Amino acid sequence: MFEALLNHLREGGAVMLPIGLLALALWWLVFLKARELWELITRKRTPEDVLRDSRDDWQSSIAGDYLASRSGREELDVELSRVLVERYAGAAEKGIPTILVLAATAPLLGLLGTVTGMVDTFGVIAQFGTGNAKGLAAGISQALITTQSGLIVAVPGMVAGGLLYRRATKLKARMELFLGGVERIAARKEAHA
Repeated sequence: MFEALLNHLREGGAVMLPIGLLALALWWLVFLKARELWELITRKRTPEDVLRDSRDDWQSSIAGDYLASRSGREELDVELSRVLVERYAGAAEKGIPTILVLAATAPLLGLLGTVTGMVDTFGVIAQFGTGNAKGLAAGISQALITTQSGLIVAVPGMVAGGLLYRRATKLKARMELFLGGVERIAARKEAHA
């Protein structure tokens, strides 16, 4: 099985190495980002709990930044809330565009391998004519293997990047709701003071 995979990769030619390295980088980034978002999403505490018991998490950080910077004027505090959500959500989204770019690059590398394989095929035709079936098949095989490999890396990578982006967007919405709760609690405390 492993031997067959190695032979398949060798038949793809020199472009298979960059496609393989790109695949490794892509899936390493997907793993890191998925783990990071999972940790951020699984932390579910209410604004009351956060204000009562501060921990080292995004909820305590965003609530602390809001309470430390608020002015007491509603329109300024709403803008502060928006800016804080953008900052924290931007940190959660960081790296996802890189994943999507790597996934979009894989078919281009596959296309490069396709062109290389076809150039080799035409070289065989120029040298031996169409009588060398083995030489023709090798070039065409290289073209198809690299195209296939580029797509095998790209399609799941784009799906993973899209799912991660959607998770980050949901986290941003949770941040907005959470900070809205912190705003209401702070306003209530001011009204009772």
